[in-house]
Amino acid sequence: MAADELRSELAIFGDPDDRRSVSLAENLKVALKPRVDAPDTWHLVAAGGNLEISGPNGIRFSLSEAEIEQRLMGFSQSSLAKACAASRMPRIFDALSGWGTDGLTLSMFGCEVVSCEINPLVATLSRSRVLTMAPEMLVLCCDANDYLRCGSYHFDVIYLDAMFPEHPKGARPSKSLQVLAALAESCDLSQTLKLARCVAADRVVVKRRRNQAPEDEQPAWSVEGKTVRFDVYRSSSM
Repeated sequence: MAADELRSELAIFGDPDDRRSVSLAENLKVALKPRVDAPDTWHLVAAGGNLEISGPNGIRFSLSEAEIEQRLMGFSQSSLAKACAASRMPRIFDALSGWGTDGLTLSMFGCEVVSCEINPLVATLSRSRVLTMAPEMLVLCCDANDYLRCGSYHFDVIYLDAMFPEHPKGARPSKSLQVLAALAESCDLSQTLKLARCVAADRVVVKRRRNQAPEDEQPAWSVEGKTVRFDVYRSSSM
C-alpha cells in the first residue's frame, strides 16, 4: 500500500476544538477525530499540541526532542557517525527507521536523510518529531524493499536498523522498544541487505548488538559502540 493511501486511512484522536490539535493534524495531513471515538487498539492521541501513541492497558508513549539534542553533543565521534561517514555529509536512506531517532540525529548533524517506516502509526509519530526539529527531512510510510526497487533516487549510504532478536539474557527492553516491538512488522534483513547493496552508491550500514554474529554475509569492517556494533558492507555496484 502506498504512503498516501496509508495516511488517508489514519487519524489522530483529540479535541477538535483545540487549535493546537487541529494544527498538528493539519501539519501531519491526517484526520482529527474526537477522543471518545478512539479504538481500544493502538492509536495516536493529540495532547496539548504534542503527539503520543496509546495502546492496551493504558500504555502511553511519546518521543523526546531532548534525546536528539543530547545525542548531537560529540556526535561526530560516535560509532554511528563513523560508520555512516557522516562527516562527508552523505545522502542517507534510513530504510527501517522505527522511531527515526538515528536518522533524525544524522539529519540534524547535516546529512541529507530520507527515512522509511512501514507501520503508519510509528511513521506518523516519527514524522511529528521530525516536523518540529528537521522539517526538511522526508519521512516515508511504505515498504523499504519496494521503495528501493523503484530506483528513482540516489543514496550514498543505506542504513538498516532492524528489530534485534530477544536478548539472550532476558534483559527487559526499554519502553520505546517494547512499544515498537508490539507494532513492528517482521523484516527479512538478509533480503533487504542484498537489495540495499545493489542500490547504495558507497555502503550499507547494519546495526546489530555488539555480540550478535552476522546472519550470512560478513561485513567489510565494523565500528563498535558500548552495546551495539555497526557492520559496514561495501556497495556491490561499485
